[in-house]
Amino acid sequence: MVMKKSVVIAGGGIGGLAAAGALAARGLDVTVVERAGRIDSGGSGLVLYPNGVRAADALGGRVGARIRAAGHVTADDEVRILMDASGTVLAEEPIGAAGRELGAPQIPVLRRSLHRALLDEALAAGAAVRLATTVEDYTAHEDHVAVHLDDGSTLVCEALVGADGINSAVRRRMLDDGPPQYRGYTSVRGRTTGSVLGQRGHVVNGRGIQLFIAPVGGDTLYWTAKITSPPGVWPAMGPQAAQRALTEALEGWYEPVVALVRDADTADIVVTDIHDRDPAPRWTDGRVALLGDAAHPMVPALGQGANMALEDAAVLAEALASAVSTGSASASSAVTVPAALEAYARERMERAAAVVLQSRRQGSVDQGAGEAAESRRNARMKSAGRKDSDLAAVVGWRPRAQPHERTQPPRPTAGSAVQTKESAAIMRTPHVVLVSGSLRTGSTSDRVAEWCARLCAEQGATVRVFTGSEIDFPAYRPGLGAVHEGAAQFLEELRRADGVVLVSPTYHATISGLLKNALDLVNDLDGPLPYLDGRAIGTVAVGAGAQGAVSTLTTLRTIGHALRGWPTPVGVAVAQVPPLPATDEPLSPEGERLAQMVSQVMWMSSARAAARPALVRAAA
Repeated sequence: MVMKKSVVIAGGGIGGLAAAGALAARGLDVTVVERAGRIDSGGSGLVLYPNGVRAADALGGRVGARIRAAGHVTADDEVRILMDASGTVLAEEPIGAAGRELGAPQIPVLRRSLHRALLDEALAAGAAVRLATTVEDYTAHEDHVAVHLDDGSTLVCEALVGADGINSAVRRRMLDDGPPQYRGYTSVRGRTTGSVLGQRGHVVNGRGIQLFIAPVGGDTLYWTAKITSPPGVWPAMGPQAAQRALTEALEGWYEPVVALVRDADTADIVVTDIHDRDPAPRWTDGRVALLGDAAHPMVPALGQGANMALEDAAVLAEALASAVSTGSASASSAVTVPAALEAYARERMERAAAVVLQSRRQGSVDQGAGEAAESRRNARMKSAGRKDSDLAAVVGWRPRAQPHERTQPPRPTAGSAVQTKESAAIMRTPHVVLVSGSLRTGSTSDRVAEWCARLCAEQGATVRVFTGSEIDFPAYRPGLGAVHEGAAQFLEELRRADGVVLVSPTYHATISGLLKNALDLVNDLDGPLPYLDGRAIGTVAVGAGAQGAVSTLTTLRTIGHALRGWPTPVGVAVAQVPPLPATDEPLSPEGERLAQMVSQVMWMSSARAAARPALVRAAA
């Protein structure tokens, strides 16, 4: 008889319950330990973006269907109204059309409803929930984990998942990295029924205050006010006084918005100072792993906290499912629990770090704390027609195909043909430029760039690889491209490009100065579509250090956003060039991840190439 592997999950929040249901459904013996006496997160809401909806669907069972039934599924023609405090409309953000293009809708939903759906699925799958109990510590052993509870008892399991929030005891034991960091603003949240604003989303901008409003069905709106403030001030008021103080702070605002806050049920008001943490250097300790806010707490500016926790749960469930049966595989081929948790962390850490930092940046912009900052925020929102910076790389996440449903990606071959410029123009074939940041000829970075180029060509793109020696330009100065032949050629290739792949060594946990200098030339990229506007950006970090790779990838993605590109959801860290497999062999794990990144670059580049004439006409 095969024994089920036992997993203890510290925390019964969104991430913990999602993981519990998915793991139990995949044959693991799951116990959730929750400090509260009941599973109920109050009346505030959240938005599940397309990535969170896909993650919910990937959990299995009826999770996705239950969430759709409980929340407000955004219609294809739905817009979110962006306005200033007086009620002047800055823009109408087409959130329904964005969801249609991404293949999954936005779904605002009450936290209470989401918790209920996840709890019911977890219990139906066979998970046990132990309430009014706290995980205080753990002791790691080679073949098990001893989980120490606040009542003095100990649970023994084969894996411990720390999903116990921003002040996680599991994280403290694993990393001991101190308290989270206050980010300069607080949040007052509530829900209101019968508002004259109707069932439509709004973002309302004031000086030092921003309100986000979303329909959750049943003539109810949930709202969140982010307020610039010293720490501790608003939470110390309590819900009733905080609601009254917020209503007073909104004096002179558009009256329906003031009424929304004033008429909310005080019992549903939640007040929280906003904190986050810098990306963690690791998420695992043998048989222990972190998940959700315990791993990557983030500010709510992009609304990604719950979405990322659902992504974590979906990836963790598939990783641990590979180690579910000790009797179904030989000792030499079986995946161990520590190895499965490491695979989960590798897949999640770089993406989570990028979203934490992007959320932090967006949060500082959102507040408009000062006359000049308020004006810049409102002007940017009016010009861009959306609340946030471009989120394609964030909300475009999809769960990886599982072995039973995965098709082998095209393999690069040394003889891949590269089409001519003329044929590319006729066929609107995507053109991809790959740039290596290592000066040493024949370096690993150069060879990884060539590997990716072969795969792009195999999938139908024209390609141009710039090795490190080819981008060894003089120090950037405006107009360099007009007087330096090599720089001019580089700019011309970028001008033609539909996608760009940046490959950098992990020099001191950042990107190479050679690559930085070359990318500074993008400031001189003129024409109808300046900078790298709308181009897909693939990112690869080459080096053996995990934390250095995370920092390098985060920097590459930040540069991609700054250059107005679209970084792909997947960034890749490799230590060496993956081998080219024989026809009947699978790609190595590093090769498969590179192939996934290239596939995303190709998909985004192909879409841009198809629309290129219209894009140029619109920009002209």
